[in-house]
Amino acid sequence: MHLSGKTVSLMSNDYMATIVTMGGAIASVRYHGHDITMPFDPESIPVAHQGKILSPWPNRILDGRYTFDQKDYQLPITDFGTNSASHGLVAWKDWRIFDLRSNALVLETYVSPIYGYPFLIKLNANYELIDGMGLKVSITAVNVGKVDAPYGVGMHPYITCDQTLIDECSLTMPFKKCFTLTERKVPDQEVDVAEMDFDFTKKRKLNTIEMDHCFISADKSRMNTVTLENDDIEVYCKSSAPFVQLFTPAKLGRKCLAVEPMSCPANAFNNKIGLITLKPQQYYTLDYVIGALEKNPAAQA
Repeated sequence: MHLSGKTVSLMSNDYMATIVTMGGAIASVRYHGHDITMPFDPESIPVAHQGKILSPWPNRILDGRYTFDQKDYQLPITDFGTNSASHGLVAWKDWRIFDLRSNALVLETYVSPIYGYPFLIKLNANYELIDGMGLKVSITAVNVGKVDAPYGVGMHPYITCDQTLIDECSLTMPFKKCFTLTERKVPDQEVDVAEMDFDFTKKRKLNTIEMDHCFISADKSRMNTVTLENDDIEVYCKSSAPFVQLFTPAKLGRKCLAVEPMSCPANAFNNKIGLITLKPQQYYTLDYVIGALEKNPAAQA
């Protein structure tokens, strides 16, 4: 046991991954020796929720307050800059190892019921390295309580092209709509990405663009792909999540890009956008894949 719980190493022919049990966080993913997620020391406390699972809500709930089923609730404030309850209740829990193989891991935990969230949710996180694909992560929640429960989920990986400055990398993603932000960093208005200079439907360099915004999938049945690339490697995050948060982290030296698949945007317990109501014994699963391709594999050999 260390500051991030226990460390688990996974291997396949193409990929290596390190997962820690504290928050089910991805400490690193490497492809043919390249860092494709921003690594952190697995025995340390990571910066900026690196790689962690965010449940039973991602992002922020303003003032920690919400109303569900005609009852008012108050959550602990964890982000004092915006006076909000941030990133759920399991990011700093030590998850139990349920199953382990050389290339796959299953972790499980319960969302601990508290006064501000008196619901009983069981969580299962499945990590699998698949050659030709990457690290596939599936996070399944089931309401094992006796009443309906409000629910949302996200994951907080930071993809990187071998820790190259993202200013020098190109970004491609299919999203045509995003939310503007209020001063307290919650969604305001739905706008065309071009209005925010966030149109990356055609590949272009990030340069000095800053973002911490939620992008909206045009089709909830399709797999959306966000691609970050330089001259050597192309790193992708694929997900059918209805929302994806992109964040350019100054704290991590702009060497990576947070690509956060989410079932709902910030403040969903209040604005109801994408909010899931889990009935007793009902399931919800969020899936995504992080992988990579080398641009010049022969030259690298």
